Amino acid sequence: MANGQWGENLIQQTRKEFEDMISHVDSEGVRHWLIGSHDLLEARFKNSDGERFGRISAGNAHARNYLIELEGGGQEQYPTVNALLEAGWVLD
Repeated sequence: MANGQWGENLIQQTRKEFEDMISHVDSEGVRHWLIGSHDLLEARFKNSDGERFGRISAGNAHARNYLIELEGGGQEQYPTVNALLEAGWVLD
Protein backbone atom coordinates (compact mmCIF):
# COMPACT_ATOMS: atom_id res chain seq x y z
CA MET A 1 0.00 0.00 0.00
CA ALA A 2 1.29 3.47 -0.90
CA ASN A 3 -0.14 5.02 2.25
CA GLY A 4 2.40 3.33 4.55
CA GLN A 5 3.69 6.76 5.59
CA TRP A 6 0.40 7.69 7.24
CA GLY A 7 -0.74 6.53 10.65
CA GLU A 8 -3.80 4.32 10.91
CA ASN A 9 -5.73 7.08 12.72
CA LEU A 10 -5.33 9.52 9.81
CA ILE A 11 -6.30 6.85 7.29
CA GLN A 12 -9.40 5.93 9.30
CA GLN A 13 -10.31 9.61 9.81
CA THR A 14 -10.13 10.18 6.05
CA ARG A 15 -12.29 7.11 5.37
CA LYS A 16 -14.82 8.20 8.03
CA GLU A 17 -15.14 11.73 6.59
CA PHE A 18 -16.19 10.18 3.26
CA GLU A 19 -18.40 7.42 4.65
CA ASP A 20 -20.17 9.58 7.24
CA MET A 21 -20.06 12.80 5.25
CA ILE A 22 -21.88 15.72 6.82
CA SER A 23 -22.76 18.43 4.35
CA HIS A 24 -25.30 21.10 3.57
CA VAL A 25 -26.34 23.21 0.60
CA ASP A 26 -26.34 26.97 1.10
CA SER A 27 -28.97 29.42 -0.18
CA GLU A 28 -27.09 29.75 -3.47
CA GLY A 29 -27.14 25.99 -4.10
CA VAL A 30 -23.47 25.39 -3.24
CA ARG A 31 -22.63 22.26 -1.26
CA HIS A 32 -20.42 22.61 1.84
CA TRP A 33 -18.50 19.82 3.59
CA LEU A 34 -18.42 19.93 7.39
CA ILE A 35 -15.15 18.45 8.64
CA GLY A 36 -14.58 18.90 12.36
CA SER A 37 -15.38 22.54 13.06
CA HIS A 38 -14.66 23.59 9.46
CA ASP A 39 -17.31 24.45 6.86
CA LEU A 40 -15.55 23.83 3.53
CA LEU A 41 -16.31 24.07 -0.18
CA GLU A 42 -13.49 21.59 -0.75
CA ALA A 43 -11.09 19.55 1.37
CA ARG A 44 -7.32 19.52 0.95
CA PHE A 45 -5.51 16.20 0.56
CA LYS A 46 -1.87 15.16 0.67
CA ASN A 47 -0.15 12.17 -0.85
CA SER A 48 2.31 9.85 0.83
CA ASP A 49 4.93 10.69 -1.82
CA GLY A 50 5.34 14.00 0.03
CA GLU A 51 5.12 15.97 -3.21
CA ARG A 52 1.52 15.96 -4.37
CA PHE A 53 -1.35 17.90 -2.88
CA GLY A 54 -4.86 18.33 -4.15
CA ARG A 55 -8.48 19.10 -3.37
CA ILE A 56 -11.80 17.32 -3.62
CA SER A 57 -14.89 19.49 -3.82
CA ALA A 58 -17.75 18.98 -1.41
CA GLY A 59 -20.06 18.34 -4.37
CA ASN A 60 -17.83 15.61 -5.77
CA ALA A 61 -17.36 13.99 -2.37
CA HIS A 62 -21.12 14.01 -1.78
CA ALA A 63 -21.66 12.39 -5.21
CA ARG A 64 -18.98 9.78 -4.41
CA ASN A 65 -16.89 11.14 -7.26
CA TYR A 66 -13.36 10.82 -5.91
CA LEU A 67 -11.75 13.35 -8.23
CA ILE A 68 -8.65 15.08 -6.89
CA GLU A 69 -7.78 18.40 -8.51
CA LEU A 70 -4.01 18.47 -8.20
CA GLU A 71 -2.19 21.62 -7.13
CA GLY A 72 -0.13 22.70 -10.13
CA GLY A 73 -2.65 21.24 -12.58
CA GLY A 74 -4.09 17.89 -13.49
CA GLN A 75 -6.54 15.49 -11.93
CA GLU A 76 -6.61 12.00 -10.49
CA GLN A 77 -9.82 9.97 -10.39
CA TYR A 78 -10.44 7.00 -8.07
CA PRO A 79 -13.39 4.59 -8.19
CA THR A 80 -13.62 4.13 -4.41
CA VAL A 81 -12.41 5.59 -1.12
CA ASN A 82 -10.26 2.50 -0.66
CA ALA A 83 -8.56 3.08 -4.02
CA LEU A 84 -7.89 6.71 -3.06
CA LEU A 85 -6.40 5.63 0.28
CA GLU A 86 -4.35 2.86 -1.33
CA ALA A 87 -2.90 5.45 -3.71
CA GLY A 88 -1.59 7.31 -0.65
CA TRP A 89 -4.13 10.15 -0.33
CA VAL A 90 -5.38 11.37 3.07
CA LEU A 91 -6.91 14.56 4.44
CA ASP A 92 -4.31 17.26 5.01
